[in-house]
Amino acid sequence: MKRPFESTQTDHVAAAGTSETTPWLQHTRWAELFRNRSLEIIAATAKQPALQLSRNYLLGRWQGFPLWSSAETEAQLQIILHGLDLMFDRARATLDRTPYVSRCWLNTFAKDAF
Repeated sequence: MKRPFESTQTDHVAAAGTSETTPWLQHTRWAELFRNRSLEIIAATAKQPALQLSRNYLLGRWQGFPLWSSAETEAQLQIILHGLDLMFDRARATLDRTPYVSRCWLNTFAKDAF
């Protein structure tokens, strides 16, 4: 079951493709930053492992050596991610209850116009 916030997300990777010339990648210079790095490990850090708080999480191998994330670190990350989910769900619910005119007014720089 998807949480409310997840249903509003889009698949930016599919939308942008694998091109390193998208404006976002050019701005962040990630292609340059991650050059000659293990993309397997980078991708593994972006995934949430199954909820197994008592086990270390294998991120992948780097130059023949396994790279692990400790069970303690994974437990802390799970708590942080749960808190972020709650925060974004609450922000979205607040936004949904805020009148349109108020949202327009909050989004302006001029006090008399929106």
